[in-house]
Amino acid sequence: MNSTATLWQRFPLLVRAVLIGLLVLFFGAGVWASLLFASHKLTVSIPWALGPVFLLLGGSFLWGYWQYLGGWGWPRRTIEIRRQHLRARALPGLVWAWALGAGVLAVISYVALILVWGRLIPLQQWTWTGLSRYSFLTVLCLLLGTAVEAGVVEEAAFRGYMQAPIEKKYGPKVAIVVVSVVFGLVHLANGGDFHELTWVVPYMVFGAILGTLAYLTNSILPGLVVHAAGDALRFFLVWRFGPNPQEPLIWQSGPDASFWARLMIALIFGFVAVWAYRRLAVVARPAPRLS
Repeated sequence: MNSTATLWQRFPLLVRAVLIGLLVLFFGAGVWASLLFASHKLTVSIPWALGPVFLLLGGSFLWGYWQYLGGWGWPRRTIEIRRQHLRARALPGLVWAWALGAGVLAVISYVALILVWGRLIPLQQWTWTGLSRYSFLTVLCLLLGTAVEAGVVEEAAFRGYMQAPIEKKYGPKVAIVVVSVVFGLVHLANGGDFHELTWVVPYMVFGAILGTLAYLTNSILPGLVVHAAGDALRFFLVWRFGPNPQEPLIWQSGPDASFWARLMIALIFGFVAVWAYRRLAVVARPAPRLS
């Protein structure tokens, strides 16, 4: 046991943090997928119950998962380190307001940039399949539950357990870049072929948005809310209206008014978001101690 621990400590902290973060991610996502499968099996004869049963099982798991990562349970010697790595720190109302405002502004710029990106290279169409056989309530429960799961599990894994120790050792810039790259690469699992590579850069940008929020507030909670809410809205829109139609690339048709409008929206909201992040850095900064 001691030799294993010694061997583990020989790995650079950056490697250890990435591996632990991935373990936290895959455990949470794996159990969540298993609960979805179990819920489906339990409700074969009563399909309308799939959504509520899934939310009950999934919600119970996420509660226990969150509590354990935050320091609850065995082993006792890791309580404090688990709490620090999760960094689900409570925040004052003013910090919450600036963090959510900055996050929303950045996400609006990010969405506009994706639309611009989709005119530069052919983006893989992202959609939900196989949902037509379920009721509206069931699908709504599944999508909302999945959005919350993504927010909780991915923020705990990436911006908590992975980014926090890298931040402390190597600084915020290295931490945000490394974690954002891993975040983008892990999301390649969303697709079944190499066309999903077209989404790696947008996912990295989204990871940087959330990583900066976590660093400035020293808490994953604002990013968790932005992440879960953004996924919920995306899931719902794609489910109800389908994926965005493929538009001609500007190399084929030339940049039109729509392209320039999206680019302007991305730049305007991006500049305002940068200002909001700078204000957040001031608001979230702890007051100096009196001597």
